Amino acid sequence: MPCHAAITEQFLILSPDANVEKAMKELKKKKIDWAAVVNDQGVIEGLFSLRIVMKNLLPVSVAMSDGIKLDITVRAAPGIAKRLRKVYPLTVADLMDRQFERVSPDTPIWEAISHLVHTDTPLAVVDGDKDKFIGLITAQSGIDELQRLEQSE
Repeated sequence: MPCHAAITEQFLILSPDANVEKAMKELKKKKIDWAAVVNDQGVIEGLFSLRIVMKNLLPVSVAMSDGIKLDITVRAAPGIAKRLRKVYPLTVADLMDRQFERVSPDTPIWEAISHLVHTDTPLAVVDGDKDKFIGLITAQSGIDELQRLEQSE
């Protein structure tokens, strides 16, 4: 079974030059965590999420996966909140994740599920010939498709 059937109906497409503050409001309005960043030619350039915004608020040493382990509470909340004000006017392209997994619409569903199990990012479905963005597969849309398949048997 190809994975294109698992594309979520609830996704957001942002322009690379979209304002971060407005993009965050759109994510909240749609009640989703991820957006595809797609250029004028319909090619996906990256993924944008609230997690990426939060990661950019942390000091570099804390944001590193093997960063400094702190045994004490650091009262950094006001500083982080002030950093958010500085992030708002940036563009989505300034923060987006440019490294993400792409699959073609006819990729087997089990490959998409395997990706979702091993990462916490959605999977971009693209037309391989033209690299045109088709949609996103999320953990929820993957489960929904598996449930639909199970009920149809």
